[in-house]
Amino acid sequence: ARRPRPATRGPPPAALPELFVIACRESAVMNLIEPGRHGQMNGLAGRVCVCVSVYVFVCVSVYVHLRVCVCGGPCSQRCSVVGGRYSCSCFAGYSLMPDRLSCDDVDECVSGVHSCGVGERCVNTVGSHVCERQLSCSAGYQSRNGVCEDIDECMVRTHNCGAGLVCKNTDGSFVCGPKQKCLTGFKLDSHGNCIDINECSSLSETCSPGFKCINTVGSYTCQRQVIQCSQGYQSGPDGTRCIDVDECLMGTYRCGAGQICHNLPGSYRCDCGAGYQFDTVRKVCNDVNECWRYPGRLCSQTCDNTPGSYQCSCTAGFALAFDGKNCDDLNECDSNPCSQECANIYGSYQCYCRQGFYLKEDGHTCEDIDECSQSIGNMCAFECVNVPGSYQCACPTTGYTMAANRHTCRDIDECTTGAHNCSGEQSCYNIQGSYRCLSFTCPPNYKKASDTVNLNTVQMNVFKEQVGVRQ
Repeated sequence: ARRPRPATRGPPPAALPELFVIACRESAVMNLIEPGRHGQMNGLAGRVCVCVSVYVFVCVSVYVHLRVCVCGGPCSQRCSVVGGRYSCSCFAGYSLMPDRLSCDDVDECVSGVHSCGVGERCVNTVGSHVCERQLSCSAGYQSRNGVCEDIDECMVRTHNCGAGLVCKNTDGSFVCGPKQKCLTGFKLDSHGNCIDINECSSLSETCSPGFKCINTVGSYTCQRQVIQCSQGYQSGPDGTRCIDVDECLMGTYRCGAGQICHNLPGSYRCDCGAGYQFDTVRKVCNDVNECWRYPGRLCSQTCDNTPGSYQCSCTAGFALAFDGKNCDDLNECDSNPCSQECANIYGSYQCYCRQGFYLKEDGHTCEDIDECSQSIGNMCAFECVNVPGSYQCACPTTGYTMAANRHTCRDIDECTTGAHNCSGEQSCYNIQGSYRCLSFTCPPNYKKASDTVNLNTVQMNVFKEQVGVRQ
């Protein structure tokens, strides 16, 4: 930022008083002007003035030097009388030139009398100077108020654009361009005027082959070159020769159903295509039934005639091979048509079921076989339980366990396994599916004859309990 110089400048000199010119009222040759009589000049009195013949009152004071300073004098800035002579001096910030009359600006930055401190840059101004903070700016920019501003080279006239070019300022630089910008299709001549561009002569390949370039003001047009061709021919792309018209390709031919167009120079011909036969009477092409003409030779299974050709097909269980004639067996099992097992056979498939299931009438679904309801005789000693695909035998929940053959039940000896609840004074006796606790006490006046127990008696008593017979 700029910092004003602390030195105080004196105000510029006021305009020097103009000479008072008054008409002489007397015809006297010389008079002494006194204050208030005929007027005064800048408050000065005692001047000796004369009235010339034209009665114009002018200063001819004997104080010539004083008159010079009062009437402006030769000094460019200040005029003062010292020792009876006038002397020129300058304002602060200026110095007196060698002619002792003119004043020139003092460059305080060069003479070193500026007041800028460290980190500041002295910039000389007319009659003074300013101190700016040092700021490094790129080319095309200058420091102003502590920031880098773009230098308008076009305004300060530091550009190098030649005659006929105009300067256009850009950020950090400038560009030189023509003074006048022409529209598209025009260019500047040596005199700076816009003239038409002849694109036909200045550009290459302005128009496509077969077209002629015609220059217009500011542009150009392409006109097709027209030549006369015979029927069946047309002008070529270059417009210089005639070429054949392919009526078959363009679709302008007139052939009947089943006929094929063949192009000829300047014309075309209609022929019967493959799979058709020309009827000389009706002048038409009739379809040939290849399946009838070549029975059993075209397709391995089924032959279907189509207009101009034929198509092979296969029966169920087969798929058409890549050659379009033979049939390959189709593996229907790949699509999982069976609920359980599938066996592919030539041209078909067969569903079958796992053990314990039977195939239903639909030929696809497997149903579980209930062995318990269909069995002849007793497969299980106690109970038969059907499961999907098989069956299982079951035993009573207590007193029995399944035997190793998985069909019969084996009694559990609770007395041997210790699964009974007989007391210490009782004896455990195993029975089918259960056990009994027996007590052997003698009535009064009796004693036990032996510790041996008659098992036959015990078994009989248990049997009576089971059938509900009391002793």
